[in-house]
Amino acid sequence: MSAPLSLVDIIWRVTTAAELALLATLIWRKANNSFPFFTAYLASVLLQSVGMFFVYQQTNWNGARVWNIAWGTQAGVTVMRSLALVELTRKILARYAGIWALARVLILCVGICVVAYALAFSRGHSQWVTLNLVRGLELAMAAVIVTVLLFARYYRLPIGSLPRGVAVGLCLYSVFYVIDYSLLEKGLVRHMEIWNFLSVLTFLASLLLWLAAFYLYPVREQAATPANISPEAYGKLSSEVNLRLYLLNRQINQILNSGERRP
Repeated sequence: MSAPLSLVDIIWRVTTAAELALLATLIWRKANNSFPFFTAYLASVLLQSVGMFFVYQQTNWNGARVWNIAWGTQAGVTVMRSLALVELTRKILARYAGIWALARVLILCVGICVVAYALAFSRGHSQWVTLNLVRGLELAMAAVIVTVLLFARYYRLPIGSLPRGVAVGLCLYSVFYVIDYSLLEKGLVRHMEIWNFLSVLTFLASLLLWLAAFYLYPVREQAATPANISPEAYGKLSSEVNLRLYLLNRQINQILNSGERRP
């Protein structure tokens, strides 16, 4: 007779089922065309789950080898999450070319800082480089999401329900991930199983949030009003778009263009 399933096993199976359901929903709603990097990220999560299942079956492998594979695949998944976040940020800010150009530079600078942080605090071990890189990227992603949402709220920039749901799901997991592994690093290794369980539970909550968002809300939002119009005409259009945001975008464009014209 097989042993009864533990609570962790049940959560893992439910999480895998939610991943498959979300991927099927993305394809069914044709959201994979609008969110290709998010779809690729979800596919990488599924591949990691399958791969680690087989890795854990290899009882003759030593712990260091399993550690390297686990954190190596986690680093790959986190990079895909980062690309999905860049894709989401572009969707929110793309019609404001100046603001999006500035955001791209800031995101690139953040990425460079994260890599430098991982190398500087690696303690001379390659394993810690990967761990710090993953944690740094998750922290950066949470900060970027919060900044973009606060920016959109301040300038009354309309964000569709679907992009907002994706953003909240990404932020939820990133915040808990940083807290989780920061506490483990401080000496709570003896509670690793509990924290891993909570991490999986948090990811399941994000999956369910994404599943609801992609199922309930339209993938393609209504075409937005162009942002390259005069301030006089701008004030007569829909109140969904804020004049201050247009003026900020125009000012950033002027600064960037003036830099390009310099000899």
